[in-house]
Amino acid sequence: MELSGLDLKYPAVLFLGVLLALAVAFLVHRRISRRSARAAAAVANSTGLTQLPEYRRALRLHRIRMAVLALSAVLLGGAALVGAARPLDTTVDKPQTRSRDIMLCLDISGSMAAYDATLVATFKTLVKSFQGERIGLVIFNSSAATVFPLTDDYDFINDELDTATKALSGDPELDSFFAGTFNGRGTSLIGDGLATCVSSFDKVDLQRARSVVFATDNHLAGRPIIDVDEAGELAKAKGVRVYGLNPEEDGPDDEAVQMRQVVTGTGGQYYAMNDQSAIKGIVDSVQAQEATLIDAASRSLYSDNPKLPIALAGIGLLGVVGASRRWAS
Repeated sequence: MELSGLDLKYPAVLFLGVLLALAVAFLVHRRISRRSARAAAAVANSTGLTQLPEYRRALRLHRIRMAVLALSAVLLGGAALVGAARPLDTTVDKPQTRSRDIMLCLDISGSMAAYDATLVATFKTLVKSFQGERIGLVIFNSSAATVFPLTDDYDFINDELDTATKALSGDPELDSFFAGTFNGRGTSLIGDGLATCVSSFDKVDLQRARSVVFATDNHLAGRPIIDVDEAGELAKAKGVRVYGLNPEEDGPDDEAVQMRQVVTGTGGQYYAMNDQSAIKGIVDSVQAQEATLIDAASRSLYSDNPKLPIALAGIGLLGVVGASRRWAS
């Protein structure tokens, strides 16, 4: 929502200019009156002259020219004063933002790298359509690490997702991207990874749509602090929907069935990674989740708008020049 209006950056200039113009006009009028009184003299037999049609026509044209000259000078001076006061277009912007939070939660064990890179690249294209949604990224293996917390700084998000795509695609210069994910024992500790992602949402006292995009090979090797069922219960308690992406290459096994139950229990959806539409399905599901519109803080936007004073000054200048030339002739 936007409310527009006209304002002046330096209103004192206009006020002082008007006072000065009135003072000058008063002094000029007083001086002319005194000169006219001293110069007044009776001229004999002038009545016949002043009654001539040519004299009356010349006098009428003279008065018209003087009136045009005076009005044009006032218009030119007034427009110059308004221009010096810097007229501004003032717009009060009351933006609305979408209160939707999306946490990308990626298992970065060896078998997942290519899928993770594709998923991150897909979400990077999605960022272009966001208006207030926040995104965060957590990666995990034997331990979880936050790459960046929830933010709506889309330039920053794009830079981070570019880095993530390169690192997950095997760029050897970006090995530091995976720092903090090998501090435990084992690999793909999915319960710990999911619990970390679910716990990464802030503003828990506000009504917001919260989603976790959870990509894992689902091959647990080790003993997690929190198992996947407990992580699913934590997600439900916090109102977080989990959208799971699981390889399930050889058909559904017990681990796949368990993961499906966990993610669908949160209100989310489950996708097998061999499903060609899996990543698009996750993106569509997250976008379809209702996001509450909230009013952001109002802000005033100012932009110079000199069009009107420039146009009036131009008209006044033409009037002054035109009246002066005719007077001189």
